[in-house]
Amino acid sequence: MTRPPSGPAAIVALLLIAPLPAVAQDFAGLLEIRRVKETLVLSQVPEPDLSQVPTVDAQRLRDYRTLTAGALQHAAEPMQAQVAANTYGDLCARYLHYELHDAAAVCLDQLRELAPADFQWAYFKLLLHIALGDLEAARTSADEALTIRPDDPPTLIRLAELHVAAGDVDAAEAAYEAAIEAYPESATARVGLGYIALERDDPAKALQIFQEVAASQPEGSEANHHVGLAYRALGDADRAAEAWRLNQDILIPMYDPLLERLRPLEEDVTLPLDRAVAAAAEGDHERAVALYEEILAANETDDEAHFRLAGSLLALGDGGRGERHLRRAIAHNPEHPGAHFALAMFLAREGRHPEGAQHLERAADLAPENLSWRLQRAQVRASSGNTAGAVEELGQIVAQDPGMVEARRMLSAVLVGTGRTEEAAVQLRALVALTPDDLQARFNLGLMLFEGGRYAEARRALDDTLGRFPGDVATRHLLARLLAVSPEEAVRDGARAVELARSVVDEQPAVDHLETMAMAMAEAGRFDDAVTWQQRALEAERQAAGGNSPQRLDRLALYQARQPLRAP
Repeated sequence: MTRPPSGPAAIVALLLIAPLPAVAQDFAGLLEIRRVKETLVLSQVPEPDLSQVPTVDAQRLRDYRTLTAGALQHAAEPMQAQVAANTYGDLCARYLHYELHDAAAVCLDQLRELAPADFQWAYFKLLLHIALGDLEAARTSADEALTIRPDDPPTLIRLAELHVAAGDVDAAEAAYEAAIEAYPESATARVGLGYIALERDDPAKALQIFQEVAASQPEGSEANHHVGLAYRALGDADRAAEAWRLNQDILIPMYDPLLERLRPLEEDVTLPLDRAVAAAAEGDHERAVALYEEILAANETDDEAHFRLAGSLLALGDGGRGERHLRRAIAHNPEHPGAHFALAMFLAREGRHPEGAQHLERAADLAPENLSWRLQRAQVRASSGNTAGAVEELGQIVAQDPGMVEARRMLSAVLVGTGRTEEAAVQLRALVALTPDDLQARFNLGLMLFEGGRYAEARRALDDTLGRFPGDVATRHLLARLLAVSPEEAVRDGARAVELARSVVDEQPAVDHLETMAMAMAEAGRFDDAVTWQQRALEAERQAAGGNSPQRLDRLALYQARQPLRAP
């Protein structure tokens, strides 16, 4: 295939040929399936010792692992890949709940790799390290979680407790105060500040804090125990004893929504759902539909059952019912990211692109950690003319996952399309570093540097590409043209330009190749030959297009005046 550099429009076309697929949802689907299957490798998760787990729960864990393996194996569509990832996450949460730490550690690492911006996996890693007593690793996990969600109260409280354990009172106080700023109702964080006051030998301040907490808690709260400690520090033994008598060990609840996920699902809900998911994973969608409908007969507002039922219906080709159940899932839970994404893909396949784009935007907003969805959103934005939105999205994606090749390739294409060749070159350099055998990326980098006037860098890049891919006609052609017409004398090499151009013309005597041969001859000082080759190019152009471009005629006149071309 010939890829001659002949203007900005051609450059855009070159960059868009390979990276961007004709059908957007197919690309997103393939990407989602590949990333899930390559990252979530259940065989690497050690089989846990279940001897200390209650018999019923142990069997359910074994069944759920089998279910997870089946979901991964049979994921042939984007929605199935998402269900498989969700199931994998559920299995990992169960391992963490039952303190099966070795298995939980491996699956959490995989989930973090799949979704590095997903807060829950960073937070669960924090809980794991705390459970293992590895306080240094726990602090690292807390910092990683706060990088994703800087004002998360539970993470700030746990970080404060880690600082207390390390003896860093100042850092602990700052973390507790940040937690209170984010969630003023946090009694746990206020109790922490009370203990900081005691540590600093200020029992009066501690007493005030503890009394305020006790007033907000039910009768018999353990907050009275803290009040008693403050009175004792003040030397008031009678009031301390009175406060302790009021304490009935009613725990102060800690606001921590993610802990809910670590609680096993109720048996009467989980078992039918497990059976339905297993049937779908095995490809028995008719049985899965029947099981999901049983769940919905008992609870019509179960958004997850609507969502999964829609997946089986779509797999059976029943698009009408599948769409209705996706819309019901969203009606019952407007913040169900999977339902929005699945509906977006369905609408796109049906040609209802504007509404599909709206649901895709919503899905990506609800699940910012799902970079493949955001990559799909960027592509839809670019194809609809919202290039600024596409560039913004893609820039955020590569910042979160610098190794995401597809995002860098798409970003470079969109940047070139908007005339931002310098920024495109930056992305292409990174792409070449990530995929050194990517000929398209290497060629495009040389092209961008050439078009951007960075001729010495372009020559080095193209020399490197030609060294790795000596048979590539397009690279030889572009390098020949650069060596012939570069305004920088140190970059030009007429003899080598002639050699390269001749090898290209011998293989593909296209108009642009003939003209490059004329450029090379002119740079080598062989102006009569340059005139001859330019005339051949003009004749080939007349036969193909019925006439000649003024630019090519001007070049003929230039060679006839025995002058080389210096206008790349």
